[in-house]
Amino acid sequence: MVPQNRAIHVLCIDDDVLVLSLVAEALGAAGMQVETAVDGSHALQKIAMAEPPYDVLIVDARMPNLDGWRLVMHARSGGFNGKIIIFSAHLDEHEQQRYEDLMIDRIIEKPPAAGELVAAVQELAQPGVTVPGTM
Repeated sequence: MVPQNRAIHVLCIDDDVLVLSLVAEALGAAGMQVETAVDGSHALQKIAMAEPPYDVLIVDARMPNLDGWRLVMHARSGGFNGKIIIFSAHLDEHEQQRYEDLMIDRIIEKPPAAGELVAAVQELAQPGVTVPGTM
């Protein structure tokens, strides 16, 4: 839940710098405070030091060093209780289930429909939206 007096705080993690740039630009234009990381290891460092904590993580599933699944697993076990969107081009049913078991909030396929990612972040950051399995 985001207090009304501050912007939604988002961390976008993707090894494709063009994707990071486009996502950061779209979310920034919607008034969000956006930071980026090029891999899962870098993202975990940022998550640990973020003040205020990130409201939403946008995570690519396939990255070098630390993939999206391991990143989400470490973030959740480390106490991150914000929202998580998996942003990936190809996830089979088994991969989707693995992410759902980690209590992610949404899976969005690349490339998203116009405005889909911005709308998802705005929706998930609203009061009353709960992480699956924590009600």
